[in-house]
Amino acid sequence: MIDSKTVLLRGAAAAAAAVILLLASCATINRLDRYVIEDASLRTQMRMPPPATLDIGYSSPVDSGNPIGTAIRVGTTIIKASEAAKAEPVMREALRSVDVPAIVLEETSQACAAVLDARPVESGQKADYLLDLDIYEYGIEAPSWSSSVSLHLGMTAIMYHNRSGEIIWRRKRVTVDIPASPQMFGLGAAAGDIVSAAVLSSLTVDQLEAGFRRLALESARRVTRILEDDFYRARYR
Repeated sequence: MIDSKTVLLRGAAAAAAAVILLLASCATINRLDRYVIEDASLRTQMRMPPPATLDIGYSSPVDSGNPIGTAIRVGTTIIKASEAAKAEPVMREALRSVDVPAIVLEETSQACAAVLDARPVESGQKADYLLDLDIYEYGIEAPSWSSSVSLHLGMTAIMYHNRSGEIIWRRKRVTVDIPASPQMFGLGAAAGDIVSAAVLSSLTVDQLEAGFRRLALESARRVTRILEDDFYRARYR
């Protein structure tokens, strides 16, 4: 008969094993030294990403010691919420027209092949190695209506040996948060240094689309630099 102490010990051991397994699954993998990648063919591909998100906050803190100030802030928040409700469809339309994952794919494919001394090949062609990019979240964010807008992007990058299917390199999490600049949206010095959701709400769909595209390109370049640095350290550390 198994006593309660034994059951607890077994449960603790199982929980510890699960934690170890979870940590191992999140670890960066590097087996590049087992394979000859120089002059081999490499295809970079993108998994189907989720839809872009638009997350603009406009809540107001409640101060029980200052009811008048709180009432003013709440009233202002209601006005901002109304402005956000009118501006949100325009922002979403512009964001949907910018293929952020495609921009990331285009920027990374040539650069990663170059740092690995591999030959990049197009989708559909047989390759010796596959670089699989998986964007699990991306979109426009701002903590408040008047704070800086940024493009947040999170992704995983995995490189496979095509014939065996073995994972030879993995970067579990790549995250970038690039703040928007006035230049991206064609705004002059009068706009200041911060591009807020309130500023974007006054722009046209075309202006927003052009700005989001420049913002996506800068984010893609940041992702590319992260992957290039990882590959370089993995090969020459």
